[in-house]
Amino acid sequence: MERRKIRDVLALTGAVIALMFASSTTTTAAVDARGATTEGRGATAAECGYSDARPTLRRGATGVDVKEAQCLLNLTMEPGHYPPLVVDGDFGGGTEARVAQFQSCAGLGKDGIVGPNTWAALADWSARGTYCEPPRPAGYTVDGVDTSVYQHPGGAAIDWNGLRAEGVEFATVKATRGLNVTDPYLATDLEGARRAGLAVAPYHFYTAATAPTGPAQADRFIAAVRATGYTGHRPGDLPPVLDLERMDDGTGRCPVYGSVADVTAWLNKVETAFGRKPVIYTQKSFLDDCMGSTTAFAGYGLQLADYRHSITQPPLPAGSASWLMWQYTESALFDAIKAPVNADVFNGTRAALDALANR
Repeated sequence: MERRKIRDVLALTGAVIALMFASSTTTTAAVDARGATTEGRGATAAECGYSDARPTLRRGATGVDVKEAQCLLNLTMEPGHYPPLVVDGDFGGGTEARVAQFQSCAGLGKDGIVGPNTWAALADWSARGTYCEPPRPAGYTVDGVDTSVYQHPGGAAIDWNGLRAEGVEFATVKATRGLNVTDPYLATDLEGARRAGLAVAPYHFYTAATAPTGPAQADRFIAAVRATGYTGHRPGDLPPVLDLERMDDGTGRCPVYGSVADVTAWLNKVETAFGRKPVIYTQKSFLDDCMGSTTAFAGYGLQLADYRHSITQPPLPAGSASWLMWQYTESALFDAIKAPVNADVFNGTRAALDALANR
């Protein structure tokens, strides 16, 4: 996909839809390339022409300032992965979600509110003539992605061969969550990635709604990934991964019944099943806030998440000396995946990755 060439064509979609509902009294005004009327615009007019004001906007706001924000979002977010918003002046859930996606891409605090920093970033990116993409950390040569059902919008398949051709060399693929969820694309994605030549690991999202459930969650994960043919020892098999993070219910709370003992029970059971020491996906802040800054996991390989653009590597949890993978964004764009995706770099060489993947 030639993103820069199609930018001004596809970004029109939301504005064009909005114009279909415009009052007939405005149809005599000229319309510019972004669907904004040029009537009354001066030299200091806004990028899209709806408003020069920059008020703080949040869900529930309406009017021309919201239209300006919606139009700028369409200009800055690549439409093949972020379907253009309808420029209707209604700050609803869709606009709020798109603001949060832009904030994540631009390295801002992600709250879904258009404040001064978000307005400034929107103006900056819309003036560049290209779409927002987070910077890749410098100094690392091996790239990876993390996938789940969310990378399959409308049932779209991931083109794993195409992804490999784009330079991606490893993937972690969601297998299970808690006690009762198996990702519907586990089998196809795990095998598709392997066949394309990627090193690949299945991962489990740990929950703790009741206590203790670590062993039962491990049993579900083991059964699900074994059913795909994963053994942990085939060429291309990376160690299994435990996703250890805050609750995914929008509250940002620590897992209610999460404990070092329960997590350790999962890790031990999975290691016994596959003969591979699992990797832990987490953040230093999570282990500090939710696990009492434990050093119990210092001997495990780490996949650390940190989306800040200002750092050169993620901070290490207490007791840990190094990390394996750094998930540096949730907003990476690849032509082979029809949705934004979490992207990683590997802390080592291709040969080191191969060794970890039994190759």
